[in-house]
Formats: sequence, C-alpha cells, structure tokens
Amino acid sequence: EPAHLAGIFPPGNAKSFLPSLPSHLATEFLSHLNSNKSNKSTTMTDGPHLRVLKWLSDAVTTFRTSPLPALGVEIHMNIIESIFLPQNLPINNDDEEARTRLIASWWSSTTTPLERSTWAVLDVHHYHAWSPECQGAVDGPPRGNYTCADATARQATLERCTAWAGKYRRVVDEECGTGGGASAKLASAEFSASTHHLVRHACADESTLRRSYEMQLERAEENDVEMFWWSYKMPFGGAFRAAWSFRQLMFEMGVWGEPDESLFDCGEHVPLSDEPTDDFVYGK
Repeated sequence: EPAHLAGIFPPGNAKSFLPSLPSHLATEFLSHLNSNKSNKSTTMTDGPHLRVLKWLSDAVTTFRTSPLPALGVEIHMNIIESIFLPQNLPINNDDEEARTRLIASWWSSTTTPLERSTWAVLDVHHYHAWSPECQGAVDGPPRGNYTCADATARQATLERCTAWAGKYRRVVDEECGTGGGASAKLASAEFSASTHHLVRHACADESTLRRSYEMQLERAEENDVEMFWWSYKMPFGGAFRAAWSFRQLMFEMGVWGEPDESLFDCGEHVPLSDEPTDDFVYGK
C-alpha cells in the first residue's frame, strides 16, 4: 500500500510525508495520463499522488518488458485510495467513487485492454472496519451503524456497503472500457469480517461475522472481483482473531475443527535445540 494515508496529511502538515513530483515531471506525467482520453474519461488531477502513480507506472513498464507476462505470471498492482488529498478529487457527490475513478483513469492510461484482461490485475483493498458508514458495534450507534444483535439494521448496512464491489467493477469498466467483451481483472486482496477497527467495539458473534464474510464474497463474485483474506492465521492475535484470522473464522463457523491458537502463551516459549540465542553471531 504505497503512501497509505498520505491524503490525510497535506503538504505543510508536520506529518506530511509524500512530496509532490518536480513540476516538470508532474507536467509531463499529467500530459501522458490525460492524452487520448474520451469525453467520458476522468481527467487526472495534479497533486502529491502523482509521485505514487509515476512509481507504479514505472513498475508496470518494468514488468511488461520482462519475460514474466509470456510465462503466464500476473502483476497484482495494489493502489490505496488514501493517497488522494480531498481537494485533489474530481467533483463528485461520492468521494469513494471519485477516488476509484482517478485510480481507474490512471490504470486505463498505464495498461492496454489486452494487458488488463490477461496479466495486469488492479488491486484495491477494502475494509468495513475503517469505514464509518459500514461499521457495526456491540454498543451500537453512534459508534457503529448498527448493534451486532440487530439483524435488520445489520443487513441494511451490509447490503449498502457490499455494493462497493459493483461500484468498483462499474467504474473501472466505464473508465477502461470493455473492448472485445474483455473486462479488466480486478482484485481486492485484503478484506476481513471485522465490523470495527477498535476490537472492544467490534462485533464478535458468529452470526454477524458470517454475514459480513459471506455477503462480501457474494457481491465480489457477482462482479468478478477476486478477494483475498487479510491473514490465514493470527495465533497471537487475541480478540482480533475471530474477525481477522481466516482459520479462526472458519472454526467459529464450524468449518475448521480447531481454533487458531498458538502452542505457547507469551513468556512460555520453549526454545528448539538449534535455536539461536541472544549471543548468536551470524556465521559462527
């Protein structure tokens, strides 16, 4: 997730860490991104995000000129929505769609239709846990949009929030086109069943976690978006495990026979016979 959260800290902010491209490079890159665009395409805006997009474009070029595409290897290009400053978004009543349109516009200029349908996979991570509009909480509103035990409110929120997969597919197809009937390969290679990023507020009941997991997968499958879970196992994840560890969730759902637990608690580690000690020196 290159430059994750850069859009929260604008230039001049003490925590800002993403400088803009030198002006001559920004002008040249913007010209490339916005040339040969149809009237329906979104115009790329100026801003610090161009530094990230230029770096990722160069990575695609390097991959393209390597033997890997011919060997059937894919490049999964992750780009995080938080690189964009609010003032750099195109005018749109939906900021989430505005960010997605900028990403898709860049992807359209960076790859060809054939590449997008074969080896170039666009990957945008997506979590309900960090979205105020999608969060559920044990203590309910205003901490979350619903209380974990309120199945009706939970269903309404999940219906609204899992529609993201359809928006993702629609926007990319509109910006990149579907020439020859071949749509771009899309992925969301990080997701979880968590309803809140603060574990003390997050729903932990099996019913809510199951619905969160299943509905996200159902909407993604309907829109041909490949999904990849956050982590297969988190043996030291404590209370986070139920919603973030795939093995623990499968145990909670009755699919897996054993919980995702470590063999040892912290402080009870039993060293292996050949395990390096604190005085270990490499090569000796």
